[in-house]
Amino acid sequence: MAEFVTRIKIIKPEFQIDYNSRLFFLGSCFSDYIGKKMQQLKFTICHNPFGIVYNPISICNSILQLLYKEKFIEKDLNFHNELWFSYSHNTQFSDVDKSLCLKRINKSFEEARNFIQKSDVLLFTLGTSWVYELKETGEVVANCHKIPSAKFNRRFSPVDVTTENFCNAIQELRKSNPSVKIVFTVSPIRHWKDGAVENQRSKAALLLAIAKVQEQLEDVFYFPVYEIFMDELRDYRYYADDMLHPSVSGIEYTWERFADTFLSEESKKIISKVQSILNKINHRPLHENTNAYLKFVSSLREEIIHFQKNYPDVDFSNELLATDKTV
Repeated sequence: MAEFVTRIKIIKPEFQIDYNSRLFFLGSCFSDYIGKKMQQLKFTICHNPFGIVYNPISICNSILQLLYKEKFIEKDLNFHNELWFSYSHNTQFSDVDKSLCLKRINKSFEEARNFIQKSDVLLFTLGTSWVYELKETGEVVANCHKIPSAKFNRRFSPVDVTTENFCNAIQELRKSNPSVKIVFTVSPIRHWKDGAVENQRSKAALLLAIAKVQEQLEDVFYFPVYEIFMDELRDYRYYADDMLHPSVSGIEYTWERFADTFLSEESKKIISKVQSILNKINHRPLHENTNAYLKFVSSLREEIIHFQKNYPDVDFSNELLATDKTV
């Protein structure tokens, strides 16, 4: 039978991810998609502690802050449109209350700072080569927070600058975590507001920079999600209604390719068991106050207990507590 897609050949790395692995995801939307998927499947992960970050300079700055910054303080915050915010963070951390904004930022920051030192795999997703620099300070911001564009200089991060920043950030991380594996991806989401040609040039610069980082450092890998969408999924059925972001089926397909590339065979078997339990947990009965439902919950509880004995690295403690309250 004829093949009707140009399937991307992916070279599997020497290492594999399993349920003992600690995974750190940082960057644009793909890292968020895969991070949330693996979190749902009970892998041990930390994903986007600064929120979604698109440009390579801010991503590298995030790593250095996690390594060397003790915490965020009030002078790190700014105020605009009745909201307190940090230029290092996405808008999800903004708040009308300064103390709550700072508390939310530092809670996420502290968890990530501890996690990254022991991470086995760090996955970067790069979104765009375009960066926004605050005119007043020269700071490259992770998010503009709807501040007027006149306050920023918009500039392109050249291949050599992106390469240098990532090599420096990775080398600094490896001083305290020498065995960490690095996986790069480039987001398939087109930054259409930049323009079609400008977007392609932006993605090309990211791809070239990643190749140069791979030339200079060991244990750096590339997963071709951008190429998968451009070739294997060259059809708008794999995009959301805005025709830019991936659809649910597109995300699921790239997850399957990611899992096939990086996950151990044992992990894949465990995933099927985890998914089976999750499906039962997410089951919503018409009538909860029945003997049949209580029997179902009791059976589910026993299944979780048995599963945890066989796979202690997979944490179902919250779900087990919920079944305990029901029973």
